[in-house]
Amino acid sequence: MKNKLVLVVAATAMCALPMVSAAQSGQRPADAGNRETIKERFEAKKETFQANIASRTESIKNSVEERRQKAAGKIEERIDGFVQNVIERFNAAANRLDIIASRIESRIVKIEAKGIDESKAKDLLTKAKEKIQTAKSSIMLIGNNTSSTASSTIASTTADILREAFKNTKDQIENARKDLRSAHAALIDVVNSLKPGNNKLRSMETAASTTEATTTEDNQ
Repeated sequence: MKNKLVLVVAATAMCALPMVSAAQSGQRPADAGNRETIKERFEAKKETFQANIASRTESIKNSVEERRQKAAGKIEERIDGFVQNVIERFNAAANRLDIIASRIESRIVKIEAKGIDESKAKDLLTKAKEKIQTAKSSIMLIGNNTSSTASSTIASTTADILREAFKNTKDQIENARKDLRSAHAALIDVVNSLKPGNNKLRSMETAASTTEATTTEDNQ
């Protein structure tokens, strides 16, 4: 009886082994599939996180650049306003010099009509007129920063471009101011070269001095 019982237990155990083995063999592919799914989800989340970080970084960068551009635009507007104001004042000064030169020329004609030689004054007046034209040409160059525009491609920032452009403009303003002063001084030389006794010309000299004072004030 005992032998039969042992045989039954042994037979049952042998029948169960293939089922356990089959269950184990079926469980391993499932576990591998789960691990693969978890890995894929992790990689997807990682990529999403990295994409969000890159997007936020780009957004911050664009925001900073936009604020920088706005600030640079306001600075540029102020510079343009300043430059236009200087140009208007310089042109007014040059026009006053033209008027003075015309009056001096008219006076020379009247003096020569009296038989007085004013050749020296006429020569000086011709040079003074040339200097007035030079001053006008210098005024026209103010704000014309073609060299700055050409170099803007190698400038590192917008601020660098504006800084370079304003430096060029300041140099142009200084050159125009020097030319205006030179033209003014040339007119004074014309007045001083006229023959003594023509007291009416002293009022012209005073007017020329007023022009010089105004030009100096406009550039302070």
